[in-house]
Amino acid sequence: MPLSESLHSVEMEFRCSVCGLGFVRPGRWFKSAAQHRCSGCHQITYLTYPKKLALFDRYAKQTKGSVAKDEEARTPPPLQ
Repeated sequence: MPLSESLHSVEMEFRCSVCGLGFVRPGRWFKSAAQHRCSGCHQITYLTYPKKLALFDRYAKQTKGSVAKDEEARTPPPLQ
């Protein structure tokens, strides 16, 4: 399953599994990054493909939800 190109410009947050400190980068960064050193605890986290898939999947679901809400908001009320 490929990582969605539609999420390249979406700002995504990833949290350190040791200390919980989060950092935000665009999807394109996560797509190409292999590891990240936490600025809090200095632990290296390897950004494996399954971790990237889970991250992209989470943001894809959020994006779909917000698109559906936007469409609902733009739908005019029914004529009475």
